[in-house]
Parts: sequence; structure tokens; C-alpha cells
Amino acid sequence: MTLKLRGNRPPSLHERSLQELFIAARFGMVGLAATATHIGIVWSLIAHLDAPPLLANLAAFLLAFSISFTGNYLWTFSAPGSPGRAVLRFFLIAAAAFAANNILLLALLSSGLLSPPRAAVVSAAIVPGISFIASRLWGFKPPR
Repeated sequence: MTLKLRGNRPPSLHERSLQELFIAARFGMVGLAATATHIGIVWSLIAHLDAPPLLANLAAFLLAFSISFTGNYLWTFSAPGSPGRAVLRFFLIAAAAFAANNILLLALLSSGLLSPPRAAVVSAAIVPGISFIASRLWGFKPPR
């Protein structure tokens, strides 16, 4: 949502804050859908098909990435610039978040503190925060 301003005055701090809140809320909704997909797929693959946790996590990540990019590109950030540029940047962001996710997953699995499905859920929960900050500041930033 872009706030409509009267005249040519710059937006106030309140208006900019409100706009950022709307962007964060949309990102959160898309992120919830992608995270729920990730968690549902990884849990199902591990718990019901006895898939190796890291392979299940990769499959879940790829599906969640497609949901996340599409939702954020079209809705959250309203198609800023070239989709090719945005998908490349968002993929780099998502890959970095996925690497952090896998490092945590490996640590949790090695520790034995949680079962593999629970460890996968905990590790997947870190991705949205990392992704929002990087997406807002770089990934979906329109070209100048």
C-alpha cells in the first residue's frame, strides 16, 4: 500500500511508519504462508516418509521459496523493478537464510535435544526475520 499524500509535501514520519507497518504486515502474511508450507512439508517428509532431514528441508525450502518470492514480489513490494533482478537478489537472501537454517538444524540434530521433526521446525522459524530485513533493505529495493 502506498499512502496517498495531498500536494507535493513529503510524507511525515507517522505516514512513513504506517506505510512500513503495512509492508511488514504483508511480508508477515506471505512469510507465514511460506513458513507453514516449509514446516508442513518438512514434517511430513521426515515423519511419514522417513526422508533424511536435510533432504526434506531442501525440498520444503524450494517450495516455500516459490510461494515467498511470488507473494512478496507481487503483493508485499508491488513488483519493484525487473522480476529477474528481484528473484536473483531474493534467492541470495533466501539461500543465506537457508544456510543459517541448516547450520542450526545440524546443531540441533547433533545435540540430540530435539527429535528431527521438532529440530526442523525450530530451525525453520529463524528464516522470516532474516529475510524481511534483507528483502526490505536490498532484495526488493527498486533500481534508482
